Amino acid sequence: MPPVAADALLSLLHPAWQALIAMCLLIVTILGLRRLAARGRARMTTAVLVTGGLIVALTVLGTLAVSCSGSESRHASANLV
Repeated sequence: MPPVAADALLSLLHPAWQALIAMCLLIVTILGLRRLAARGRARMTTAVLVTGGLIVALTVLGTLAVSCSGSESRHASANLV
């Protein structure tokens, strides 16, 4: 199927949509942080600890998932040879 002019137009608009989505996320994040900061120091500390814990947990789970899937694919390719 030959490329269509509409595809070229959409590919030009693609970075603009990414920028628009990024701006919306930035605004929502700033508003959320402002509201959280207005609630006080204790809430900010709790939020930072919870967020840090989630980041560490997701990193560990991601690392385990990659290491486990990597060993399975190596065993599968070794069986094929």
